[in-house]
Amino acid sequence: MNTATARRSSSIRSDQLGMLMHRLHQYAGIHIDSSRGVIAQCIERRMTNLGIDDVDAYMGNFDESINARAEWLALIDLLTVKETRFFRQPMAFDCVADYVEGLLQQGPAPSELSFWSAGCSSGQEAYSIGMVIEHVMRRYQPWMQWHGIGTDISFDAINAAQRASYGFDSVRHVPLEFRDWYLQREGMDGWCVAPAICSQTNFFHSNLLHVNSAPFADFNIIFCQNVLIYFERDKQRWIIDQLTDRLRPGGLLVLGAGEDARWTNPNMRRADWPGVTAYRKTGG
Repeated sequence: MNTATARRSSSIRSDQLGMLMHRLHQYAGIHIDSSRGVIAQCIERRMTNLGIDDVDAYMGNFDESINARAEWLALIDLLTVKETRFFRQPMAFDCVADYVEGLLQQGPAPSELSFWSAGCSSGQEAYSIGMVIEHVMRRYQPWMQWHGIGTDISFDAINAAQRASYGFDSVRHVPLEFRDWYLQREGMDGWCVAPAICSQTNFFHSNLLHVNSAPFADFNIIFCQNVLIYFERDKQRWIIDQLTDRLRPGGLLVLGAGEDARWTNPNMRRADWPGVTAYRKTGG
């Protein structure tokens, strides 16, 4: 941090920071588990971008106007960690492959298959799921259709996902077989996701706090990993129940490690897949 940033960040009082985080929680339902210094740096960046030197003047932006909504979204983009990569948890994608194979083998095969990556960040998770599904279907049901969606609270993340362009470091975790089939070189060091995957994967801005009103439903697979940590415990369990309601009977729900603490649902059964927090829908 440079000296100017340090001076500006130190001028953000604890009561101002607390009030802003409280209002953010009311607005988006999320809790930012970052240090005071990190949060202050994010606020500093927004103030610099807006040409505002006074913290109280910046706080005054958060009224009931449309401009305030835009500022909330810009601040959320900075505060929410969007660390992601292709095939971030390999065992979870092995679980998806096993689930899809079972779905196609048990018969009769469904007419189409769908998935939702909730909290998709810049798209790598959704595209990874699409690659797995496409790869399995090539062997079992090459004529079968699938489609997937990814949602995120960050507009910047959604824009990046829609571009589907990534640097070399971003794709180094993609298995070589998948890289040959589903990625294309773009320039000297870039890669883009192949049309066969992109054309069947769409991205939308959405907040899991409002999942009960989201126009998404009837999925075979829902991924929601490393997103629920931003919400309080009771809200986490409510969100998981809402996701469950959007699964087809027999559907697969994949959560992040430990994100299902004390959650139970009579319509869901824990999947016996080592190292993966996953559930199958048995009823409802």
